[in-house]
Amino acid sequence: MAETETPTDLELVRRIKAGDEEAFAQMVRRYHARIYSLSYGVLRNAEDAEEATQDTFWTLYRKIGTFDESKKFFSWFYRVALNQAYSRARRRHAPTVSLDSALPRFDERGHFAADFPDWSAKVEDEVSARELAAKAGDFIAELPAAYRDVIWMADVEEMAPTDIAETLEISIPAFKSRLHRARLFVRERLSEAMQGTPTTQGPARQRAGAA
Repeated sequence: MAETETPTDLELVRRIKAGDEEAFAQMVRRYHARIYSLSYGVLRNAEDAEEATQDTFWTLYRKIGTFDESKKFFSWFYRVALNQAYSRARRRHAPTVSLDSALPRFDERGHFAADFPDWSAKVEDEVSARELAAKAGDFIAELPAAYRDVIWMADVEEMAPTDIAETLEISIPAFKSRLHRARLFVRERLSEAMQGTPTTQGPARQRAGAA
């Protein structure tokens, strides 16, 4: 007996438009983890991220009829998720940093004015690596939205550049510029944090939070 083929996003969309509840349930199973991850990248709070995820799927259910089937569903749906997450973030008035003031300084030739320290030896053990990843997430959350979205989608969600550019409705050069600047900021903050991190980890040591 031949295996049942997995429906495409567009097939599920058409079934949802026709009132197929099971198709909607399949869409939830397919995208819940990714929408939650994207929402968490904006909100940095599990409860808020789950509520934003539920709002995203509720919006999908109500507005699926507005989706233009000539477009890529994946990009359209991610924009819906971002709108829901940022709507919730605005209600919280979450602060962000000034990217220009936080980026490393450059000399007249365009090179870094100061070298980043090598702190790789401090993250050889698993505990340190987890702390480093958590700090990176906190620093990403500090970024202005335009930069936070790009680095989260590229480095956490591992989305393709073309999909990111389409989702955010920006050009590929703009995507590359934002990603480069966002990575510089996070690398700078991680370097600052790791310079003051002891190599031995104690049970009472608390994970550093966002500034």
